[in-house]
Amino acid sequence: MMSLHHDIACCISVLFICNFVGADYQNYVGYQHRALHLPDRRFGYNEYYEDADTGDRDKGSLISQSDLTSDKGYASQSGTHSVLDSLDALDKNIVWDSYWAHDLKFGQISAVSINPVGNIGVFHRGSRVWGSGTFDMKGRFMQANDGPIPENTILLLDKSGKKLLEWGGHMFYLPHGLTIDSYGNYWITDVALHQIFKFDAEDILTMEKVENLKKMQNNLERTFSDNRDDNSMMSKYVPKPSLTLGVAFSPGNDDKHFCQPTAVAVQTNGDFFVSDGYCNSRIIKFNAKGERILHWGRNWGGEGSMNMQTPPPNAFFVPHALTLATEFNLIFVADRENGRVLSFSTSNGTFHKEYKHPTIGTKIYSVAYAKEKLYLINGPDPRYKWPIRGFVVDMHSGDLLSQFGPNYSMDRPHDIAVTEDGSEIYVVELDKHQIYRFLQDTNASVQTGKTVITTKARHEPAPLTDSNTNNPSIGGTTTATLVLPLVTAAVIFIALCIAIAAVVARCQKRGCLLIMRKRMHWETERREIFKLSSLLEGRRGKGFKIFEKRPNPRDFSKLNTEPETSEDEHPENSLMRVI
Repeated sequence: MMSLHHDIACCISVLFICNFVGADYQNYVGYQHRALHLPDRRFGYNEYYEDADTGDRDKGSLISQSDLTSDKGYASQSGTHSVLDSLDALDKNIVWDSYWAHDLKFGQISAVSINPVGNIGVFHRGSRVWGSGTFDMKGRFMQANDGPIPENTILLLDKSGKKLLEWGGHMFYLPHGLTIDSYGNYWITDVALHQIFKFDAEDILTMEKVENLKKMQNNLERTFSDNRDDNSMMSKYVPKPSLTLGVAFSPGNDDKHFCQPTAVAVQTNGDFFVSDGYCNSRIIKFNAKGERILHWGRNWGGEGSMNMQTPPPNAFFVPHALTLATEFNLIFVADRENGRVLSFSTSNGTFHKEYKHPTIGTKIYSVAYAKEKLYLINGPDPRYKWPIRGFVVDMHSGDLLSQFGPNYSMDRPHDIAVTEDGSEIYVVELDKHQIYRFLQDTNASVQTGKTVITTKARHEPAPLTDSNTNNPSIGGTTTATLVLPLVTAAVIFIALCIAIAAVVARCQKRGCLLIMRKRMHWETERREIFKLSSLLEGRRGKGFKIFEKRPNPRDFSKLNTEPETSEDEHPENSLMRVI
């Protein structure tokens, strides 16, 4: 019996150890997805400096050398991956309209957006170029004395590529971001001024109706004064911005200062987000009045950060573009130099998911959203070669659905926009001064690729309600974390079956089961014997049997009538035996 107890105790111990090991391994796998609290410190401007979007100097990528192998989809420096370089990889349902707006002249095109009626807004730099001497090491614009760009920097085109409106001459110094919200308001970022501007839709519509627009623009020409007061500059703009954030030519990192802000995303209730940007690498949310609600993020490009292999979701290396999935309350950030897209909750900035894969490369310049799909454009890395093109990603699963582009690899696409139904896609080239239009058959299947995007998802309960909180908790759910509980359960079940089988076999070998059965039978019989009813019934049975043995003297038929003989009655027989 003691041996049986020992076997059962061993079985329970094995199950407990299996459970403990499975839980501990689960915690170990999930450890890298737990909240990582980074120190709340600001990087100096000399710790990260982007010479230009022209790529005169590459700051490097955070991807490790072991990841840059052909079996993971990266192209080597000597040549391009054969699968990615093939035009067969392009989605046949997304067609390039090569004749659209091919005769228009632009400078460096930095942004593209679509207004509520389907017209296309283009933001370009005219005769100005972002070069190595454009900014100093503290992020200050070095060409302010040259004055604003004289050419009209904003063009509005219809779907046929015809120019409807152009404006923005003598207003901006180095255009970067353009967002036309659902009400037709224009949101603009200028990296030289370190400012964000909002132009109301009514003023833009008024400009479209004015026939002498060119005459009004020519009257704006003026001698640029060294006294660059923000209010005096804005007062001469036509149209005038209804909201201005930041201080002109004053980079900084506080509630009133920005440093090279890159993009704006606007919610339907008027709240908006700003990605700030090349220096500060933070995301800031404002209400419709321009009052800051919350912010998160920090720079990942400083010394020391590069030694860590995986950047956390709340640290960016140039947050370059923003887009919203309004129905899911999510904002997507193109983390350019980390080569990934991150999604966050629009209500509190909580991290939601990451999209990243070697097929896209180490740079993602912009992202747009339509019908539960993300539209991305990658960028070049001087150390490696791969096709520069667009990608369509499922926002839920992270699957790479398709790739698109012209009949050649693009050079440096800078921004992307897509209509709400996904039927039209627009991409602008920075250095080639070219805009591409792609038409997508939304009724056809676009799933031409395999599941190649790595996704991490986890909803953290702690919101970022404090404006001084820069580090939202992070996390993720991967395929490994989903499969691991199933594997652990299977291992525990198998171990349990083996343990039970071993105990049963051992008991059969020792006869434990037979002994237990006999003991149980004996115990049952003993209990039955000592029952009062059994004792009484036994006594009655015995008395009846004794009575039955006595003959009834009245029943002579039962008496033995045969004569009885004995040796005493016949002594001669005894005598004969003796003789």
